[in-house]
Amino acid sequence: MSVMVDGSSSNAASAARTGGHTVANTYLIGAQKAGTTYLAALLDQRPEVCVSDPKEPQFFTTHFSDGFETYARCFSDPAAPVRIDASTTYSFLRPRRDIGQLDAPGLLAPVPQRIAEAAPEARFIYVLRDPVKRAASAHRHNMRMSAPPDGPQSLLQAFEDNPMLVIASRYADQIERYFEVFPPERFLFLDFRRLTTETATVLDEVCDFLGLARGGITLEAASRARHSAYRVTPAGRLLRRGMDLAPGLARAAKSMVPSGLKTRLLDPVTKAPSEIAFHDEEAAATVFAEDLARVEALTGLRI
Repeated sequence: MSVMVDGSSSNAASAARTGGHTVANTYLIGAQKAGTTYLAALLDQRPEVCVSDPKEPQFFTTHFSDGFETYARCFSDPAAPVRIDASTTYSFLRPRRDIGQLDAPGLLAPVPQRIAEAAPEARFIYVLRDPVKRAASAHRHNMRMSAPPDGPQSLLQAFEDNPMLVIASRYADQIERYFEVFPPERFLFLDFRRLTTETATVLDEVCDFLGLARGGITLEAASRARHSAYRVTPAGRLLRRGMDLAPGLARAAKSMVPSGLKTRLLDPVTKAPSEIAFHDEEAAATVFAEDLARVEALTGLRI
């Protein structure tokens, strides 16, 4: 059942629920490890676009109890026509069929419903990547601070150890949760392969979807974000702790530091991804076969 209400009464109701505070009107909900950071960095070049800071505030999952006043501080330009929240945890939801299972994996937060109440006219961009490659990349991301393994590992074993790797790669399960609340025309589904090989064309499609004029985006300016699979080192965690204690000062400092210097400052506090090979990726693909068929039926994309 949809909770959407059209017209000015809907906007007034959402303003009341948020206390009049700024919220995103565009959500880059995933998939994790499918180029969301790169796409957000590209779009953030446009003056009409304000990407939240942090890029993944995770408000409607982890920080909802903090309140909309806290969420509003993530948007440096509350008047921007396009305000983007790029939290990929918004596509970590428990499938509808498993909602009643107490020990089932997946987030229980009613994320689509929360977004609908706060931003009833919200739009969504969802980048879909080959589910095995996405899960493998996510596992490498999770293992960055661990010692390199000896030889190829089992991806199926990783799925057993961490079921969230499977949850985030079963895109139809996620899409269906959102389609319960929002109509399909609010969504732009993108193929990760096209984002990486036909970037300019895909950006035109994104601009059309967001109602922006085409152009004004430089691919090279977002090159680091494209390869930003990094995990914070102990020095980085210390720096992050200080930034969390003084968020206003942190935002001011970041706004004054040139982008080139930011890169040099980030290098000592980040760590490149783990190099893990898997011997059973073909077998792992069977885990997603049924879901991929539903993805094609829902989106028209064959991933």
